[in-house]
Amino acid sequence: MSYIEAILALFAIVDPVGNIPILLHVAEHTPNGQSQKAFNVAVGVGVLILLSFSFAGNAILNHVFHIHLADLQLAGGILLLIIAIDHLIFGSLRRSVMIEGTFSPYEIGCVPLACPLLAGPGAMVTCLTTLEKGGPEKAIVAIAVVFGTLWLIMRFIRPIHRILGKLVCTVISKVMCLFIASIGVHMIMSGLQYYFIAPK
Repeated sequence: MSYIEAILALFAIVDPVGNIPILLHVAEHTPNGQSQKAFNVAVGVGVLILLSFSFAGNAILNHVFHIHLADLQLAGGILLLIIAIDHLIFGSLRRSVMIEGTFSPYEIGCVPLACPLLAGPGAMVTCLTTLEKGGPEKAIVAIAVVFGTLWLIMRFIRPIHRILGKLVCTVISKVMCLFIASIGVHMIMSGLQYYFIAPK
């Protein structure tokens, strides 16, 4: 796995551009002038979650749950495929993270922004798979690049949304879902390969 492959895989799942409408919705439910604080919290917590799971996830799988990475690849691949199909057909992914009421920027930054929107199960599995196949350097670089890009988008979210418009953001989000579905299928095939093709 190359650096570009690792970055693109995580970028497709986090989907910074496709999530712009969600981020705008969240910004409307934070106290005046504090939406950027919520975004900063989301990026920081999201990076911490993915780094922690990337480096401790395998040990947790092996010693706590006694399952192999191939099992997680199968489960994660199926999950990504369901998420992609659900979002492509019904668009319910966005509805699942919509919030009502006014919350502190720290609350919104942690939930729902950091988890499950940005550092959800799909992103966790992707980072762990990148670590296993490409090494820790590629996992760290992918997380840094994707969340760095995400922070820039959050920083200038309103002008970006005005330039792109709702239609373009929706189209980009749907295209990203196709990549997510493809990644899900690839992870499923990799998991099956361990059981049916790899020598015992």
